[in-house]
Amino acid sequence: MNDPHERKKGADEAVLAGRRLHLSPLADRAGLAVAGEVCLPTHMVWEQALERVAQRHHGSYHFDLSALTFIDMAGATALALTAQGLNGEQRLVLESPPPALSRLLELFWPDLPAIEVATS
Repeated sequence: MNDPHERKKGADEAVLAGRRLHLSPLADRAGLAVAGEVCLPTHMVWEQALERVAQRHHGSYHFDLSALTFIDMAGATALALTAQGLNGEQRLVLESPPPALSRLLELFWPDLPAIEVATS
């Protein structure tokens, strides 16, 4: 029987002050499934994941955000800054982002070619 507390290989999780953020690798493409909240208690895990993407990956990197329930302005800013630092071959593909994140990107970073928003 599977232990519900067992962590997947390569998964990161932050649980602080009742806030939870879980990041796990996508099985079928380069990227992460993101679940929970990106907020002050979970920023460190979010920013470390973005840093790893920027340093180690070339080409498109997917974020399945369908289970992301909240992202604050600082989390959206970290995402945008990561995208701004990518080279011409790198791209972040945001799959099913929360409407608030899509709106923040439209308002504050409308011309960010390294981010592609893919809604299902």
